[in-house]
Amino acid sequence: MTKQELRKIMKAKLKEIPAAEFLLEGKQAAARLAASALWKNYKRVLIYLSMPDEIDTAPLLEIAFREGKEVYSPKVESDTGMRFFRVSAGESSWVTGSFGIREPAGREEDAFNPEAGAALVISPGLAFDRKGNRMGRGKGYYDRFYEKLFAASPDSAVCAMCMACEIVDEVPTEQFDRRVNALCTKEEFITINHG
Repeated sequence: MTKQELRKIMKAKLKEIPAAEFLLEGKQAAARLAASALWKNYKRVLIYLSMPDEIDTAPLLEIAFREGKEVYSPKVESDTGMRFFRVSAGESSWVTGSFGIREPAGREEDAFNPEAGAALVISPGLAFDRKGNRMGRGKGYYDRFYEKLFAASPDSAVCAMCMACEIVDEVPTEQFDRRVNALCTKEEFITINHG
């Protein structure tokens, strides 16, 4: 199966899920992730802001703010790029972005610096497999970001928080694709051994 075919299947599957289920699974997955050693190991966390057909990341943001972590969220800045900016619980941190979802205001002094230390990235995607392969939406924003992040801070990690139905038998991969270090759903937390 090609990435394009799998994307089409996954988008159709996610479209059938009631909106309330994305929030419910988001709450359960956030609690599971926050209890993990991986979460506890990082003071800096990069959390995407979910679209309507993605697991709701708002519960994880709330936990991160409550625990006093440094929280960064992505801002799309061009057709090929995005950067992360520090956010806080207050509404002044946010604006409506290019995809109609909240984005950080993007003040330069709040920009994420990968050289300032390791970070845990909570990764979006459409499909994942138990080997840690990830398939995004096809824009390559995260693949390009990971290249820069791990060149500057190799002790960083990536965890995919996703709907249980997004874990599939096999995700088609390409040379530049980066595997995640962990998967977290409402039902399980899976650590991926890249050895």
